[in-house]
Amino acid sequence: MLIHWARRYAVALLLTLTAVTFPLSAQESPQTVLNVVSESWEDATEKDGSGLYFDIMRRVFEPLGYTIKTTTTTYARSVYLVQSGKMDMFLGSYIDEQENVLYPYWHFDAEQVSAVYKAGVIPAWEGEQTLKDRTVGWVKGYDYNDYIGTPMNIQEVKTRKQGLSMVFSDRLDVLLDANAELEEEFEKGYVDRKAFVVSHLIDLKLYPAFANTVRGKKLRKIYDERFEALLKSGELQPMFEQYEWGYFPFDSEKPM
Repeated sequence: MLIHWARRYAVALLLTLTAVTFPLSAQESPQTVLNVVSESWEDATEKDGSGLYFDIMRRVFEPLGYTIKTTTTTYARSVYLVQSGKMDMFLGSYIDEQENVLYPYWHFDAEQVSAVYKAGVIPAWEGEQTLKDRTVGWVKGYDYNDYIGTPMNIQEVKTRKQGLSMVFSDRLDVLLDANAELEEEFEKGYVDRKAFVVSHLIDLKLYPAFANTVRGKKLRKIYDERFEALLKSGELQPMFEQYEWGYFPFDSEKPM
């Protein structure tokens, strides 16, 4: 799965890109085709259009007569395509992370952010306060400091491999990243997994972000109404179980 991802810093570089078009077939109406774009994440937003996140959007919109068309590209380009009105929504954003897009009330998943460190450096993990005044790193662009209030000495890294290597060589006290992404990185085998401790830090809710247009406002309203109905009816949890997600980020929530 996820999830993260080159973030704000890369988006600005794409604003000058030449526009691209996504032609419709003769049988499709622009009003009923919903263009969804996302970075490609395993079992969530696959390049062939399969995956939990795409399936959730189909379950939300297709009963109302919409046809979901999926496109996968980089996270930064996904943001650009929606900000410029060329696509209807992108998936996998933290709330209010991007400007000039519309966020709904309901998240569709949550990213479990973990802290990776050596046991000798942090003998006892006590949550976020453990990070106070320590040298903490993450992949550039993730901006976890926007969601963590504890003062830290921040050192961004280019890649997860660089970050793990710096933790191993004591140049970083802690590396923060999505738990699923970290475990995938460990599977590559270039570091000894037993040398690290992984502790849960925070859950960050993931949202669709809609184009800031009249159509986008309509789609956002439909999403919130339909998603809540599917959650209350119990239709969503089996979808997470089908993909063996292992984590259902809802606790019988009700809108505020």
